[in-house]
Amino acid sequence: MSLVTKCPSCYTSFIVRPEQLTAHEGKVRCGQCQHVFMANDHLIEPSTTVSLSGSKSIQKRSWARYALIILALLQLVFFTRGEIARTWPAFKPALSSACHLVGCHLPLPQHAELIAIDDTELVKDESHEGVVKFNCQIINNAPYAQSYPAIELALTDSQDIAIVRRKITPKDYLSGSNAKPEDGLAAGDEIHVTLNIKTADLPVSGFRAFVVY
Repeated sequence: MSLVTKCPSCYTSFIVRPEQLTAHEGKVRCGQCQHVFMANDHLIEPSTTVSLSGSKSIQKRSWARYALIILALLQLVFFTRGEIARTWPAFKPALSSACHLVGCHLPLPQHAELIAIDDTELVKDESHEGVVKFNCQIINNAPYAQSYPAIELALTDSQDIAIVRRKITPKDYLSGSNAKPEDGLAAGDEIHVTLNIKTADLPVSGFRAFVVY
């Protein structure tokens, strides 16, 4: 059996159970204004309106809680969709379809620690004054395809001080090749990069290069 009591401070009516009163010596705390009072001293006649109101309020809070949980799960799936597709390939078609509907794309993994840059060299272009050629190999050591990385290149002087900095994007080094950026660099695959860089009269003596996402 449920009882109905009314807060003497804000006059909010709410349902209490006898066992609640027994556990707290008849004291209750108003959920509206936090006032503590003796429930038995302010009991009122229960009505269908109060019962239905309390039930609907509980239902609304439950639905709001479920909606927040679902929203959080959807956000988690959205931001980790690339990793989910890599880890569980069976979900990739469904994720691709969902991305198509909402106008996003399914990104490839970007683990720079599994990308190696090798055979790097900087040579003077004898046919063009003030131009050097930068060559390297980019190798994907991951057991899955990854996005093409960018290359951070710093040209240095004889004191190993950077005098030219350039970020080489996949668009820069894939220009003119048959590689498709959206396909990514396949597992265990590599690509050769050759770029001409203007240095004018700068005293370039060395370089530093590494891959980044």
